[in-house]
Amino acid sequence: MKETPEKQLEFDPETYTNPILEECYRIKAEISAEFKTQAEFFAYLKAMEEEDKRNGIKYIPYDPSKCLPIEKSDDDD
Repeated sequence: MKETPEKQLEFDPETYTNPILEECYRIKAEISAEFKTQAEFFAYLKAMEEEDKRNGIKYIPYDPSKCLPIEKSDDDD
């Protein structure tokens, strides 16, 4: 259910900051400062995965055929 601006009188879109998005932007900036290219970041992630495998951590492969479709409810209108 979407709320109209009349229901949110204290909401100011000019000054509103979403704390979840701010955290995502902070993490993205940290990663960008540490790794100059996507290839460097990918190599780091692969190295971490290999280290985890050596430590006995098992990864479950992703199988998209087992995902359930998301059903849209009629209450969202």
